[in-house]
Amino acid sequence: MLFREVENKGIDCRLFGYLLESEETNGCHDLIDLYFVSVGEGVVELEIPISKRHLNVQGTVHGGIIANLIDSAMGMAIKSLDKVGATTGLSVNFLKSAGRGDVLKAVGTVTKNGKNVIFGEAKVYNQKGDLLAQGQGSFYCVGDFLKEYLLTKQNQ
Repeated sequence: MLFREVENKGIDCRLFGYLLESEETNGCHDLIDLYFVSVGEGVVELEIPISKRHLNVQGTVHGGIIANLIDSAMGMAIKSLDKVGATTGLSVNFLKSAGRGDVLKAVGTVTKNGKNVIFGEAKVYNQKGDLLAQGQGSFYCVGDFLKEYLLTKQNQ
């Protein structure tokens, strides 16, 4: 189920459709209630509406949830370029906490689209626009998204 209608900001309609379909079957994203907001070429926006299950014992969002959001935003930004990247490095800086009832939005961007290694960055905001965290990552390109996705669908 989508949190809201996803905006296509100019990528190929077929790629856009497959990205949304792949998101619907992503168990990890389902586990943390991660949703697409928009997809553009090399840029995605994702959201998580925060509930009790996202919180640590202090009552704030667990850092692992935010790290997952950052990694996922960069990974999906890579897929918007019709590539699949495996995370090889991830760095996260936590700037401000969030709590139950907040809606976290991550903006993931590809910063360098290399042949074998891709770099990205992501920033996480709350619904007020406060910057909560930022991260950078490196990803090894393991293939073309559409090709890999269609092969997976054939083998199911």
